[in-house]
Amino acid sequence: MKIHLTLFLTLVLICNVTSQTRESYEKNIGKFIITVTDEVTQNYADIDESTTDSIWNKSNPKFNNSDIAVPKTPSVLVYKKKYKIHFLVKPKLFIQYKVDCNNNGEITDILKVDRKTLYGTNFNTLSFKLRENQLDFKRLSKNEFEIIEYFKNDKKTICGFECFKIKVKTKRRVIEMYVTENIELNYNPAFPNQHLLKKFYPLYVKEYLEKYPNDVYKEYIFELK
Repeated sequence: MKIHLTLFLTLVLICNVTSQTRESYEKNIGKFIITVTDEVTQNYADIDESTTDSIWNKSNPKFNNSDIAVPKTPSVLVYKKKYKIHFLVKPKLFIQYKVDCNNNGEITDILKVDRKTLYGTNFNTLSFKLRENQLDFKRLSKNEFEIIEYFKNDKKTICGFECFKIKVKTKRRVIEMYVTENIELNYNPAFPNQHLLKKFYPLYVKEYLEKYPNDVYKEYIFELK
């Protein structure tokens, strides 16, 4: 009898903790810190320059032996940016701001999104300009992306949630995500398209050029605080 009572109390406790975790996200109060790496490598710049030179020489043979200096397309900008997005989930609002990891922790681009209307108000701390309700995150179309592959067996636990991998394609990029079905939020800083968020919630995102996944990419790593 004592064993059954202990098991019962344990189950009640587990269900209570689970429901509280679920409830906290249905009430949607919490905070994520998202580490973002945005990079274009020298390797890609070299490949692009070589390709551009080859195309230029074929299309402009009459200038090859000329003394005339013909301007070319500018080289690809090589850079690596790293910053953190602090993403706060409030009962009526989403609030996010960017902290630059490369510039003494400078805070920029404060964004407030109304959870009901999904209109966003942005304040840029550098220009000191406020754009009120000029961003509409509901306007994003389901035609802007396609889920091309599911990896149900490729699982990770992120922020305490079991996630699996999917691959998404847009017109310009391929995007790999680890997504959970246990968070119901209608906005995500890394991928705000409603049509995907109705199915899953991404807790890891990497978007890249299809042929250069490690040379031209943007990666979002979520942590729950």
